[in-house]
Amino acid sequence: MQKKILEAFNETHEKNFKSFEEIKNEYLVTEILDTWLRYEGIVGYTRNIIDLLGECEVYIEE
Repeated sequence: MQKKILEAFNETHEKNFKSFEEIKNEYLVTEILDTWLRYEGIVGYTRNIIDLLGECEVYIEE
């Protein structure tokens, strides 16, 4: 999964990240989720997904 996220970030943000750790150091979890969803063609649902995870008591750093 980390490799796919790395590919998504480099393509979407026109960056040259070498590792998922670099992305985590620069972006919030919500930004990582939003980038991944957009890359997969799912636009406009990030907040709803985060809210759902909160209701299920799965907490995400913002």
